[in-house]
Amino acid sequence: MDKENVKRRMAELMDIIDRSIQMTDDTSELLMLACAMLQRTDEIFISTLNEKGALKMFEDLVNDKKNRLK
Repeated sequence: MDKENVKRRMAELMDIIDRSIQMTDDTSELLMLACAMLQRTDEIFISTLNEKGALKMFEDLVNDKKNRLK
């Protein structure tokens, strides 16, 4: 899949997530959704990348966040 197709497909998938966010009624539900998404993300990473790969993905995410907050 070329870069443009990847961008298009990712935008389509993000629309689903954005609709789910819009369905929340308050910050509590928004946080519940975020936690559920993190849990599912972890499951996807583990099933496709194994435990070590999942850990690397989360480490990179945390390190990127730390660098952006500097």
